[in-house]
Amino acid sequence: MDLRRLEVFVAVAHERSFTRAAQELHLSQSAVSQQIAALEGDVGAQLLDRSRRRVALTPAGAALLEWAHRLLADSESARRAVAAAQGRMTGAIHIAASLTIASYLLPGPLTELARRYPEVRIFVRVENTRHVSTALSDGHADIGLLEGEVDRDGLSLEILREDELVVIAPAGHRFVADDELEFRQLAAEPFIARERGSGTRQVAEAALRRAGFAPDRLRVIAELSGIEPIKAVVEAGLGVAIVSALSVRRELQQQTLIARPIRGVAMHRQLSAAFAGERPVLPAARELVRLLREHGPGSPARSGVRSGLPA
Repeated sequence: MDLRRLEVFVAVAHERSFTRAAQELHLSQSAVSQQIAALEGDVGAQLLDRSRRRVALTPAGAALLEWAHRLLADSESARRAVAAAQGRMTGAIHIAASLTIASYLLPGPLTELARRYPEVRIFVRVENTRHVSTALSDGHADIGLLEGEVDRDGLSLEILREDELVVIAPAGHRFVADDELEFRQLAAEPFIARERGSGTRQVAEAALRRAGFAPDRLRVIAELSGIEPIKAVVEAGLGVAIVSALSVRRELQQQTLIARPIRGVAMHRQLSAAFAGERPVLPAARELVRLLREHGPGSPARSGVRSGLPA
C-alpha cells in the first residue's frame, strides 16, 4: 500500500476537508483527490463520504484510518532508525520549542543547521512547555526544546544552558532606584502573568514559594500567552512582569525596560533539549543540540540586570 496515499488520506480524514488537507500537504486539491481515488482503488472500497458539507469517513474509511496511523508510525520509526544508524543529515526534523527558546535562542542555530545541511527539511511548532513534552510523548516531534522541570515519564533531557528570570518594569519606573526588589514592592504592583502551563510561570511561582512568598499575593491584572505581548504592555505602563532575561536583551539595550532581581529569590531554570527515550535520535537533532550549545547567547550578568544593559 502506497504510504503517500495513506498520508493524504489521514490528512483529509483529520481535516474533514480536501481543501484544508491540500493546504497542509502543500498539494493542489486535484492532486489530493487523485491520491484518494487511487487509494480507494487499492482497497476496493469508498473511504470518504463527499456528499455532506464536511467530508466524513465511511465505515471502511474509519477502519482503514486506525491501520493507516500504525503503518505511517512504523514507517517513520524505520526511517529514523536507518537515518540514526547511518548518521545521515537528510529528511525531515520536527521540532517542538517553548516560546522563549523559539524566539530568543533557536533562530541562529536553526539558520546555521539549514545552511550547512540543505537536504534537511525543518518543521517547528511553538508551544508552551507542557505542550512541547506532550508533542514528544505523542510522537509528533523529534526533539523538544523546553524550560524548567518536565513532569512526564519516558523523556530524556540534555541541558543546553541556564537562564535567569527577572522582574521587568517600564523605563523610569520607581524600581530603577533599587538594586534588588523586596516582596512587598512586587506585591504592591499590578502584575502581568504568563498563561498556565508556561515554563516561565511554573519556575517563577516555585521560586517564590521556596523563598516564602505565596504567588497568590501577586496582584495579577492580566494573563497573556506570549512574551512579546507581555513586554509591550509592560513598556506601555500597564504593570510589571517576570520574564526570561534572555528575552529582554534588546529592550535593555534600547532602555525601554528595566530588569531587577528579587532579594533572596534564585529564579534560575535550565533550558533543555528533550527526546522520547524509546526512539533513536536523528543526526539532525543531535547537530541542532550542538549548535544550540555553541551559538546560544550568554546569560546576562547580574550587573547587566541592575544597569538595564546587557553585560
